[in-house]
Amino acid sequence: MFPIDASSIDKSLPVPVGTQLHGLLSYTLAFGDLPYGTKLQSVRQLAAELGIAPMTVSQVYQQLRDEGLIEMRQGLGAFIARERHSAGDQDQPINALRGDIEKVIGKAEALGVSTMALVSMINAQAQLRRPSVGLTIVFVCIFEGPGRDYVEQIRPALGANDSITLVTLESLRAAGPQRNACLAADVVLTFMHREAEVRALVGTDNVLGLRFIPSQRTRQNLAGLDPRMRVAAVTHFQEYIAIMRPSVREFAPHVADVRVTWSTSPDLREVIGGCDVVIYASGADHIADLVRGNVQCFEYRHAPDPGALDTTLVPHLTALRQRRITQEPGAEGSVAEGMTGAAIQPSAEQV
Repeated sequence: MFPIDASSIDKSLPVPVGTQLHGLLSYTLAFGDLPYGTKLQSVRQLAAELGIAPMTVSQVYQQLRDEGLIEMRQGLGAFIARERHSAGDQDQPINALRGDIEKVIGKAEALGVSTMALVSMINAQAQLRRPSVGLTIVFVCIFEGPGRDYVEQIRPALGANDSITLVTLESLRAAGPQRNACLAADVVLTFMHREAEVRALVGTDNVLGLRFIPSQRTRQNLAGLDPRMRVAAVTHFQEYIAIMRPSVREFAPHVADVRVTWSTSPDLREVIGGCDVVIYASGADHIADLVRGNVQCFEYRHAPDPGALDTTLVPHLTALRQRRITQEPGAEGSVAEGMTGAAIQPSAEQV
């Protein structure tokens, strides 16, 4: 993940430095690979490093605390909040299986069975033991188009009888079928940095924030840029304008000329017109229509972190399924995860 230093805040932009700092920190905390419990700089230290007022940093830290991204410890400072649904705890179901898995692998090796053959056998057996207890899942997205792609990438981690519905964050701001769907769901999935917001809008605790990372195609597109190119990076949300330049340079450090703006900025056409490559964040798709035909243009897209699906989502669903089985003594089936994905159910606003 890119570092945050004095160059991260652009005081020439018509965006308050506090807004820029919040966007930088919330993005880093939600999409970065910093371990939970990491201590952040003190208010005064970060203010000095960035050349901004301590009061501004203090206000941003308070906002991040309210969003559940950091925790403030009396007399110690600010720390990255420990994940509420951490799979690292010893009481997670997946950890109880690690010893058995090691024994099975060892026995297979002693019998001359390859690891791939063993995996195939387990997959085949899992198909015969598909869980009859299906879970109802809602994924809260920002934009419906990318949201559908995210659901496709999440589906393999779901059980065969699970159903998943897609709703937008905006649709939850008023009472209606989308909010009711979240209230009735076994679990509501969303982006890590939107978890507290979704929980507040829905009024329920069954919300699980997932970590997202830049997609493989995005990384490949950035790495392949010609270092001589002038790049325009366009965000949809003004708040995240400060992350665009370091996000590009994280995977394209060889590119020196990166200009940033947002999708409704007065200087949008001027910035785009003076560049050889245009990169736009998800949600700013209309930018592609403004780009000349000979100019390279692509979306900076994220994807669910596969590691988070394996160590956060799957154990959480397993625990929910076990709870359902315990609450319904007559239910049949196994808590084993099905290997096939669940179908997407249309949201109420799409019907």
